[in-house]
Amino acid sequence: MLQVLGKTSNIQGADMLKIRHRARRSAGCEPKDMKNEADINAPESLKKGSDEQLARLIGDEHQDNSSLVLSLIEGVEPTSRSLGILLGLAVFHKNRQTAARATRIIRQQEGEDMAQLAQRFRESASYYYNEAAFFEKYHQEDFDLFDFILTAKMCLWHQGGGGQSAYFVQGHQTLDLTHFAGEVLPPSVSGLHFIKYLSLPASKSFQLEASFPYLQALPIEAVYIENTRLLEFPVVLFQFPKLKTLQIKRGTQRPREPMLVPEQGPFGSDSLEVFQIDGYPIEGEDRLGPFPQLRDGKFVKCRMHSLDFLKESRELNLLHASNNEFKSTPAFLASFSQLEEVDLRENPFEQIELQLSDLPLLKKFDLSIRR
Repeated sequence: MLQVLGKTSNIQGADMLKIRHRARRSAGCEPKDMKNEADINAPESLKKGSDEQLARLIGDEHQDNSSLVLSLIEGVEPTSRSLGILLGLAVFHKNRQTAARATRIIRQQEGEDMAQLAQRFRESASYYYNEAAFFEKYHQEDFDLFDFILTAKMCLWHQGGGGQSAYFVQGHQTLDLTHFAGEVLPPSVSGLHFIKYLSLPASKSFQLEASFPYLQALPIEAVYIENTRLLEFPVVLFQFPKLKTLQIKRGTQRPREPMLVPEQGPFGSDSLEVFQIDGYPIEGEDRLGPFPQLRDGKFVKCRMHSLDFLKESRELNLLHASNNEFKSTPAFLASFSQLEEVDLRENPFEQIELQLSDLPLLKKFDLSIRR
């Protein structure tokens, strides 16, 4: 789901570290920039260009507002967010004049080192771009990384000119935070208003509940969690009103304790269609649910004792729940007429009662007893 162009990068981490120390504004006059009609007709209320306004303008999927944004940034006190946008335009904008104009403003506001960095970065970006790598390599406060990524995504979006493939659109709508090293996401993440697919940080120090108010502004449809030691099941994710997929995988991190479903919810979702937990023990699963729209349920090696949280999931097509602690088959499955595939292998069953003739669409049923 990550968008990678090319193979290698000649940008070194040491180059990026230079931005930790802001250079003084370069002396001398810069050539005047050409302004288009949008710049001239900009409303007075926008001419200061607050960070939120700049993010809304740069994030417009219908038209490229880069020239207007540069006019709003030019001549005002720089912020980390405006610098993130400037760097994004200098590196990724397809129009060389626009990119050069952004670079000149960076030189005026931040100094020659930053301008040269932007230029070197632009030369490499055509060969290699992986947004997830930024969170792993660059941990500085001089520019806002989320505004930089917003601008990069929008430059690539407008460059596509409306002829984007489904794969490209999915990449545009994906935010991979796997390598994000901070504890709380900044407010600027809410500027990525088109993000539907979200991979959460693989860090035990990440504070999901503290970050959720900013994530809640996004139209999230799928959340992926992997290689994260979860002490509690992240029920807060069920507050995403459009959530369709929730996937939790153990990955290479072996959980020391099962994740506990807290006593306070929300516990269910009216929109969830795919719910998967792979190799991650859970405790208190009976508190979960209901999930009336669920179609795909996979709960493998979770040490579950009950599937009662699926009682109202009558749209279920696929159920994989092998290697758990079930002692009896769920009686309610006999009324799930949409079931096509069931896998209940490697469970310590003591009682098996299930009328398969009541499941007209059933194509595959696997069951084995673990002694």
